[in-house]
Amino acid sequence: MSDSKKIASLIAKKHEISKEIEGLQKKCQHINRSLKSIKESEDSSTFIIRWICNECSSIVGIPNDKELNRFLK
Repeated sequence: MSDSKKIASLIAKKHEISKEIEGLQKKCQHINRSLKSIKESEDSSTFIIRWICNECSSIVGIPNDKELNRFLK
């Protein structure tokens, strides 16, 4: 298999996996959540603090100033 075909195949698999994850995250109730420092985007080196579902790893909220200060202490 040529490199370009291998890349195309991997990109297709990545898209498939992303869609499956998205579907599972939509079904999740997001009952248990935690504040976590995460990358702003997949290819970013900037980190942000968000409420993340402990079950599905979906971003479920933005902390207020009080929550943010407590997390940073």
